[in-house]
Amino acid sequence: MIPSDSVDLVPVLQADGTPLEVTEMEAASLLSLLAANGIEAVIDGAEMMPNLPYRIQVPSDQAKQAAEIIAEARAAGSEGAEEAERAGEVSGDVAPAE
Repeated sequence: MIPSDSVDLVPVLQADGTPLEVTEMEAASLLSLLAANGIEAVIDGAEMMPNLPYRIQVPSDQAKQAAEIIAEARAAGSEGAEEAERAGEVSGDVAPAE
């Protein structure tokens, strides 16, 4: 998505109302997550200084939905990853963990 005058981009906010700040790698993952849910987003950050946090920007009319999607994914965290791994083991897609 290329920002334009017709699209009002705003940062995704956390539950406390502050902008969500993430690493570059997490920002890339969240961009994919949002795209999978029909939300186009852009990463805002200092490319030359990767140690500084990045922010995810979305159209203002999708900001609340984007924040909810990200919060749900973060809440699932490692439990969600473990569940997905177990599902893969049951189906035979993944070798059982030792």
